Amino acid sequence: MRFLNPDSKFMTVLNKISDVMIVNLLTILMCIPVITAGAALTAKDYMCYKLVKNEEGGIIKGYFHSFKQNFKQATVIWLIMIVVLGVAGFDVLFASGLEGSGANIVKAVMIAILFFIFISCIMIFPVLARFDNTVKGTIKSGLHMTVAILPRAVLMGIMYIIPPVVGLYWFASIPVVFLFGIAGPGYISAMLYRKAFEKVEEKFYAEHPEAAPEVDPVEEQMKKYLGESSK
Repeated sequence: MRFLNPDSKFMTVLNKISDVMIVNLLTILMCIPVITAGAALTAKDYMCYKLVKNEEGGIIKGYFHSFKQNFKQATVIWLIMIVVLGVAGFDVLFASGLEGSGANIVKAVMIAILFFIFISCIMIFPVLARFDNTVKGTIKSGLHMTVAILPRAVLMGIMYIIPPVVGLYWFASIPVVFLFGIAGPGYISAMLYRKAFEKVEEKFYAEHPEAAPEVDPVEEQMKKYLGESSK
């Protein structure tokens, strides 16, 4: 049976699904202490982006490599996020109690601000996972990236909201949410921001050719050949 061949599309998709599941379980495990959630989410985005680009290597090894490498910055950013989201959430709750002709407008504005902060937080972790920068620079770059791909960033935010909402109202979906509810949206999000990241990387390597990763010419030719033969 050809579909059971390790190189078949079926097995490739199955392996990718299992990799995303492993990343999801690792993320849940490493988020349990709460204080480590920032590093866990950063490692999740690091691996999801690698999975999208087929650069994953060892899933567990790669995950913990990113977790350790970005732990300090990710923890500081995570704590900042908790405070900012908490303040924005409190403002939404306060606005929900307002009455009068302009109350609905105020509520809508507060909710929009909270959602923008939420999708910006989602975008900051992939930026931290992929690019070296200061905490301030990472947050600033995450905000810029959110604005640059705003429609896709909004879609990313919706995808992260759907799993917990579905799990809350549809009990039978909880096992699926548990296995894919974080890394699943992370993987799809990586597909959405991949082109934007690649443009940044191309610009950086054009300005700093000495930092560009070495490419095996034989491997590059094989990729080109395989890509042409699959058309």
